[in-house]
Amino acid sequence: RLGELGAIYARGYLQPYFSTRRHIGVHYALLNMVSLSFVLVYAGDHALLFLLGWEIAALSAWLLVIWDYTNQRVRFAGFNYLVSTHVGLMFLVAAVMILYTHAAAWDLVSFGAWLQQHPGAERNAVFLLLLISFGLKSAFFPFHSWLPRAHAAAPAHVSALMSGVIHKAGLYALVRFLWLMGRPDEWMGWCLIAFSACSALVGALYTVGQRDLKRMLGYSSTENVGIAGIGIGIGCLGLSWNNPVLITLGFTGGLLHVLNHAFFKCQLFYAAGAMYQATHTVDLERLGGLARWMRWTAGAFLVGGMAISALPPFNGFASEFTLYSALFSVQDMPLGARVALCGVGALLAFVGAISALSITRAFGVAFLGTPRDPELPAVREVNRWMLLPMGLHAAGVLVLGLVPALGLQMLQGTIDLAQSLPGAGVSAGAQAAAADLTQALSRIGIVGA
Repeated sequence: RLGELGAIYARGYLQPYFSTRRHIGVHYALLNMVSLSFVLVYAGDHALLFLLGWEIAALSAWLLVIWDYTNQRVRFAGFNYLVSTHVGLMFLVAAVMILYTHAAAWDLVSFGAWLQQHPGAERNAVFLLLLISFGLKSAFFPFHSWLPRAHAAAPAHVSALMSGVIHKAGLYALVRFLWLMGRPDEWMGWCLIAFSACSALVGALYTVGQRDLKRMLGYSSTENVGIAGIGIGIGCLGLSWNNPVLITLGFTGGLLHVLNHAFFKCQLFYAAGAMYQATHTVDLERLGGLARWMRWTAGAFLVGGMAISALPPFNGFASEFTLYSALFSVQDMPLGARVALCGVGALLAFVGAISALSITRAFGVAFLGTPRDPELPAVREVNRWMLLPMGLHAAGVLVLGLVPALGLQMLQGTIDLAQSLPGAGVSAGAQAAAADLTQALSRIGIVGA
């Protein structure tokens, strides 16, 4: 669905190019190719099919990023993305080669059987190879350098598609292979939490001083995949400790944040694209006073900004509330683990404050006050093709915030799968944790489950 909204937005965003007919058909074909490739990635149970979809998505996304290939900066950003994604592919292929050598089959189920039956050095090596590969795809720190460059260079709807779908494939693949392992080692959970917490912190700090709005949103994606990764790491700790509460809250919080991030980050990129089409720049130091002429765009950016800052009643609050619930569910844990998880909770609060500061600065500088550059063209609101996806995303942000149980229902099948994994403990405990979470979220929304 995000791809379809992106195609609608592209109809308005690329309108200036229609008279020249500059590769418009090829551009739409590449958008469809990305959607098709992720069908292979998400639905395939064969390793070669998975790798095929992975590579098709990477090449299609690269060609979408370099749409304005006559610009040297765009070509460099595309080259950076192409190199980074193929370095990640090499690590992924290395992990698959190890798994195929031992499992003697290409299906992912056979990979999982071997991983569950043979803990040890080779399984640890596979985990680290996959973590690096999927970390590159998802733009975790320190593998994030391609993301802000690619976002700054790509058309706005491509940036939205990359943020909402393409680099989320790394998180999806990480979760899928973790669950193939069955019961991960405890150090894997801590490693993932530390990796993700560092990404969240560094990504948030980078957003503060950015002049380029799209680069700021790109660094924000590194922050938010780190937040989602913290939840996945907590779920891994729950599997290793046979703790159904941590399994349920951790994986639910992480995956719910992936869903919510897709809604509000696409919203923000669409608003940034509207600002670019109206003013031909996203340099915050040149903008100002846009709310007078672009009220709908200003409203869309404000809604997405409050959601990304995890303010109620928007959807970002629901997922981060779930993660806080997981971090402070410290019963039956060693003292060291309690202190560490509470420390991660404090870091998450700091990251949220920095995110709110960055988005407040961006909105205030761009939309309030007066224009800073008198050479900017006359500003007017963008066309309906661009406003429609922004309106639908804003509606989704509000609905998932006001009815947070709806997001849980959308993830129910995945949550049930996590609760059925080896190490999930007593199913009644997992179900009780899910019921408590649903009840808590219903209190902060207007409708319960």
